[in-house]
Amino acid sequence: MWLIWTVVIGVAAGWLVAFIVNDRRTSLAVDLIVGIGGAMLGGLISKYLGLGRHSLLGRLAISIISAIFFLIVQQIVKRS
Repeated sequence: MWLIWTVVIGVAAGWLVAFIVNDRRTSLAVDLIVGIGGAMLGGLISKYLGLGRHSLLGRLAISIISAIFFLIVQQIVKRS
């Protein structure tokens, strides 16, 4: 069940991050995959720090922050 919610939150985070970062050079599929990766990383971070584990909005916020981090790293790697 954790994996299903993580994927759903990741898709929502990826969709929201696409609007926040406003990078039109990536496709929606890449944004969603980055969002899922951000949700998984955010889930691990929140597990160890005890942040936002029990609320849906807390997990979404951590996932958005992690997905933004992933998109910034992706843009740095693409430029190199």
